[in-house]
Amino acid sequence: MSIEKQVSAARQQLTGESLRGARLRIKELPTWSSPIPGAADTQKLLESLFLQQIGVLQTSSRYPLGIAEVIPAAHRLEVRFEHPAVVRSALGMLPYRDRQRSVHGVPGLWARTVNGTIEIAFARRPDQGVLALASRERSDLVELLAEYQSSLTEERCTPLWTVDPSSLPPEKFQVSSRRRKPKPPTLIDSHRSGACLPSAILRRIRLWDRLAGHASLSITAENSERGLDWRIKRELHPGFPIHDDRLAALLLEPVAGPGLVTDLSSHHCADDLCIMEFAAPADRVNGWGGILRLESTTSSNPAPLAPGRARHFTSLSEDPFPSHGDIVKSSRRAHSPLGWTRTDGANGAQAQGQCTQILAPRFSRSRWELQDIAMRIGAAWALDGYKVLVAAHSFDASQGLRRLRNHSELDWPATDRPTIATSPPWRKARLVPDNGSLFSCTASEYRKELGTLLEEARTHFDWVIFVDCNDNHGMGPYVEESADSYVIVVDDSGYEETLVTAESRNGVAQHREVPVSPAESAMAWRHQHLAGLPLDRVPVAGLVMQQTANTTTRQSPSFISDVDAQLRRLGTPVLARLPLGQGPALNMSSRTVLDDVDDEYRTEYLKACTSIRTVIAEAEPCRIPPPVSPWD
Repeated sequence: MSIEKQVSAARQQLTGESLRGARLRIKELPTWSSPIPGAADTQKLLESLFLQQIGVLQTSSRYPLGIAEVIPAAHRLEVRFEHPAVVRSALGMLPYRDRQRSVHGVPGLWARTVNGTIEIAFARRPDQGVLALASRERSDLVELLAEYQSSLTEERCTPLWTVDPSSLPPEKFQVSSRRRKPKPPTLIDSHRSGACLPSAILRRIRLWDRLAGHASLSITAENSERGLDWRIKRELHPGFPIHDDRLAALLLEPVAGPGLVTDLSSHHCADDLCIMEFAAPADRVNGWGGILRLESTTSSNPAPLAPGRARHFTSLSEDPFPSHGDIVKSSRRAHSPLGWTRTDGANGAQAQGQCTQILAPRFSRSRWELQDIAMRIGAAWALDGYKVLVAAHSFDASQGLRRLRNHSELDWPATDRPTIATSPPWRKARLVPDNGSLFSCTASEYRKELGTLLEEARTHFDWVIFVDCNDNHGMGPYVEESADSYVIVVDDSGYEETLVTAESRNGVAQHREVPVSPAESAMAWRHQHLAGLPLDRVPVAGLVMQQTANTTTRQSPSFISDVDAQLRRLGTPVLARLPLGQGPALNMSSRTVLDDVDDEYRTEYLKACTSIRTVIAEAEPCRIPPPVSPWD
């Protein structure tokens, strides 16, 4: 399965849309790091209010909350219900005024009908967030909205959602210097602090009925000091297990799933009730305040003749089901949300993966560029079926610094947001076809704690690629003593075949080219590009040449091979030459280098990365002790 088909299938299984439609919309996304795009700020608030309104289903439906399909976008969410009766319950969020002049619903909403669908938005921001409600049955919802409006008119109520946004006066943002009595928090204020969590759940609403034994689902919001906590009550048909590891794995999955965190060892699980609590990771601050409480129980209603069986999830790397039977076939332990433990097949002991550190000459490239190269190499190794972790060290990843960066003095929260510690801290970086996997981790610990993290990662991954943090101008002579091998990434600027000098002849400076041997060219290139690296103390495995747009191609292949042989003699062999990238650099917000390229380039890149891995795997692991401080 190609990466494009895998991303499309992962999205289709969580949203319920057609596979063809998912493939077309996937191609329109600028990044595949999140197949289901996140909502904008106003759109998140609108979806949070909408989920609270429809969270308790009043009619029976075979779909979660009666929703058969959602089509997410940044500023729009199309919700297709099973039948129009379920759409009627969603209209309760529209504002109206009763005879006592009390306002019900969500103030400020505006609704209209477009092509048989009902579009709901904030009247003052109609272009920043839209909910498009439709029905799977072929029925025009124009009459449904008209009937709801007429029923309120008969009760002598005044609908407030019919005001044209163009007729509203502009908003006033003037701040008065006079002290005023603080206003009580409104419904919108309580949702604003934690709107991201319900929005992420709503955009993946079809994950619940793909699990075994799904009977019904109800979602409610509860007030707390943090704003709103969400409670999901999940009922299963009798005969199905209450606890499901796949559900926790889906909620913790950061690529196609919402990427929440939990403590799997502290959840309450009994024969008739399973309670788990989820929260957002520490690197998410604004809009993620709140706890998701998940309760799984057995339904009291009789089971249907053929209750729903479990279906596979592509985001968990599960294989599709065979034509008969309901056994999940997984090519690896993808249900373990916090990683897996590698074992040696011979004696059953824990197998230790290898850790390699990528270095670069100082002032040659920034830490982010070097981390992108590490992710590219890790993606190539993952496509070969290996489990790869790209670990980076950055003091900017400190939780305290992120809190200060995301909050100002005026909007600092009154209470701290809930945090749940997870161990280990690595997260999936992308979906990988077949048996490989690619995870990433950015740590801010000190040296001793970082070594402990790398040692723990060896028991879970085949390869750990480590990128250290010294400054913003490149990797200097500081190395980590926890790595087994070291690779230097340097730009491939070509080798010099001649030495150009200037001579004075008859009072005029003239250039003269002096031919150099491969040994002299290798020595000059090594002195020019590898100066500043402690090659007398660091036993590097070799060099990785990164081709650039300025790479010269005037050297003959025989001269290049002769210089490579001389570099090998000097202790710095050339492991591979990475081809010039065709697309954007790989980071957490862009596609990988191997997703949106042609087959020829992908084959060339895989071949180059395979040669790097082969040399490192065959080399003897070497640990560098820390340098002795003169102050000790």
